[in-house]
Amino acid sequence: MNQHLDDITEIRALMERSTRFLSLSGLSGVFAGTFGLIASGLAYFRIAQDKTANYSRLLENQALLMDLVKIGVSTLILTLIVAFVLTYRRVKKTNQTLWSTASKRLLINLMLPLVAGGLYCVVLLKHAPHLIDSSTLLFYGLALINASKYTYNDIRYLGIAEVVLGIVSGFMNDYYVGLFFWAFGFGVLHILYGILLYRKYEN
Repeated sequence: MNQHLDDITEIRALMERSTRFLSLSGLSGVFAGTFGLIASGLAYFRIAQDKTANYSRLLENQALLMDLVKIGVSTLILTLIVAFVLTYRRVKKTNQTLWSTASKRLLINLMLPLVAGGLYCVVLLKHAPHLIDSSTLLFYGLALINASKYTYNDIRYLGIAEVVLGIVSGFMNDYYVGLFFWAFGFGVLHILYGILLYRKYEN
């Protein structure tokens, strides 16, 4: 009886590994959250330097706009590099394949909402820049929910939390309040999620 149960458990684990990418590193979430908090802090101090900062005149303030873009892009690149390195290490440790059918599906389902959201934010930059912060949280949350079926289910709850934050943030019209939601969504929640993932699956 125990042998049959062990066989069923092993078959289930094999099927799960074939359909889900289970080598995401929880530490990458902690690093991503830390970078998010640092970026939010840098953006806060940069905006504070400009006493005329205003959502409706963001396109007129090219210096501020470019600095915020540089902070965002630099944070994204650094986060992706660290996430790749830590995930690659975990893949090697668990003897799995980095570029598998499951990881491809995960990447595709993650990128579709992110690319759509990024393009939509370009439109918002021209017509409604005050909605960019909420839109990034919203589309990021939708991307996590969409990709969660190809990795850990826990990511779905992170995605739902990001969507809720994005919707609430959409009712605000202030740089600093928007940064608070950004810091909480991309910073605090990522750190909490990373710790949970690490303790649950890696420790």
